[in-house]
Amino acid sequence: MKSCSMNKHFKTLEMQRSRILPILESLSLDELWERPQENKWSIGETMYHLYLITRMLRVAAKITIPSTILIARMRKNKPFETEIHDIYKEYKEKKMKGMKAPFILDPPKSVYCKLNFKELNQLLYKETWTISKMVKDIDEEIAGHIVFIDPVAHHPNLIQAVQLLAIHEAHHFRIMENQLEKKVLVE
Repeated sequence: MKSCSMNKHFKTLEMQRSRILPILESLSLDELWERPQENKWSIGETMYHLYLITRMLRVAAKITIPSTILIARMRKNKPFETEIHDIYKEYKEKKMKGMKAPFILDPPKSVYCKLNFKELNQLLYKETWTISKMVKDIDEEIAGHIVFIDPVAHHPNLIQAVQLLAIHEAHHFRIMENQLEKKVLVE
């Protein structure tokens, strides 16, 4: 990968996943889709949500990269950010509640109990792999100037968007770990 920063953020995704996904792999289908509370997502729903947001980034990148790359090339010698703060943590501190996912990132009811862990993991892995292949030949100086129209995330550049994906996954992985810990304490 030409961009060292994007490479670092993709490695963060890999590292996070390699830590929690083997734990989740042992869950039965019922455990995977069991909701901890009526209004809280199950681990399966959360994984599907992670797949949906990764797919959304891929689709956004597919549109944004070709339509902004010329401008990015012209701006390549200007400064850019390679890191982004945790917008989910910031939102929770400001609003005293978690950020609600837009409806397009909510797992559909039709997916409930139809996918096992391996299938969910494959969906997530395939989308991530597709994004990494899509951006692998983009120089850091250009990636830093490919900007996404996303006011909630303060219009991140391509590098920051990949990091935001890792931040978002880490946020949900912490929630899943808490669900699993509570489940063990109850049993």
